[in-house]
Amino acid sequence: MSLLDELRDTYAQEGPAALRRMVGFDHERKAPVATGRIARPDEIQALRTSVEADMARWLAVEKISDSEKSAFDADLGRALHLALRIVPADAAHEGTWSFLTLVVFPDIAALRFPDLHEDRFIGSPRNALRRTWQRFDVLGDLSADSARSLGEDELVGLFERSALVRNRPLAVALARRVLSYDGPNRSQWARNLYKVATFQSGVRLLDALDATGIEAFVDGLGRSVTKDRMEV
Repeated sequence: MSLLDELRDTYAQEGPAALRRMVGFDHERKAPVATGRIARPDEIQALRTSVEADMARWLAVEKISDSEKSAFDADLGRALHLALRIVPADAAHEGTWSFLTLVVFPDIAALRFPDLHEDRFIGSPRNALRRTWQRFDVLGDLSADSARSLGEDELVGLFERSALVRNRPLAVALARRVLSYDGPNRSQWARNLYKVATFQSGVRLLDALDATGIEAFVDGLGRSVTKDRMEV
């Protein structure tokens, strides 16, 4: 039986609290990434303690509502980013996130994704922890600090386009432009903006632009998307 299957069985029989008893700080199959070393169990325990403290208000409940999910993700991304202190190269390894999710933070992952789907517990880009860390790494508190944070569809639409996310100033400018949009159906507008930005980033050398140039470029795309929408 795999570790994920064990978590599922325990969760089904005993509920969320039981997963906290399964938290560990070591595993026989853990391995270092090419750019680093194996973290000691005491270091992993300190990581758990730090994140647990930052997520205390969430761990006090058994379920989070749909309206709370964005805030949960923002808090988790911030907590992980501050505690992990890893570089993007290390964060790109699936094994890192599989270990953290299955061994160190199974209860936190299950709180957000109670179906315990494999995509959320194995270290793919959709992993429960990895996705929040990456969002904070690229956008910081931008979304969380807004009066209306980016929705899940808007975040997924941005981060599934690696060509956009690789250019952090561009990703930040796009997120800001979406947050400033005050028209109808913002999620659809954002998808159109991302599509145009992906195409334009392939034919223009955006790396040569400074932050002001990137902002102007994105503002122009936003006006174009809005105009096209009005003319339909």
